[in-house]
Amino acid sequence: MVFNPSIETTLPAANASPELAELLKKCMDNDRLAQAQLYKQYQGKLLAMCMRYFTNRDDALEALNHGFLKVFKNLDKYNSSYAFEGWIYKIVQNTALDYFKSKYRKEVESSVELLDFDAPVPALIEDKYDAEDLMQLLYELPPTTRAVFNLFAIEGYAHTEIAEMLQIAQGTSKWHVNKAREILKECITKKTHYHDGR
Repeated sequence: MVFNPSIETTLPAANASPELAELLKKCMDNDRLAQAQLYKQYQGKLLAMCMRYFTNRDDALEALNHGFLKVFKNLDKYNSSYAFEGWIYKIVQNTALDYFKSKYRKEVESSVELLDFDAPVPALIEDKYDAEDLMQLLYELPPTTRAVFNLFAIEGYAHTEIAEMLQIAQGTSKWHVNKAREILKECITKKTHYHDGR
């Protein structure tokens, strides 16, 4: 996936604070302490995002670290008229998706054959659960289905955008969302029956 770091984000304008501007300047001067500070400041939220694509924490950390390398390399392209958090989030997310596609290339490519899926959409499982609960349920899904469902239900992307991100058909994206809802519904039913039977 090609991401141009100089592209303005769609987030509202939010001029960088003097503290952030100074920190970014030090990072651009290859100040290791400043880079470590920036990493620590955003690590938690960005790692949580990467963990939605990978069940293995090591894979999520690798994606995160590669993403931060791109951030540091492209800091001079950041437009301070826009929210820095949105800018850095997008770079790390795109890096995570690239890593995901390389790791699960065969699975992603095999799903491309699902070209014309347009079945009725089941009940919206994600409307009944908060993000934390959904995170636990995501790990029940196959990798590509999990990635698509995350992008659609949690990140809020449209099927057209997901298709472009993962280089799959829109119908394939819809199929994975439906498949995710079916699996999650089954998991929830099993857990409900288990707790009711205790």
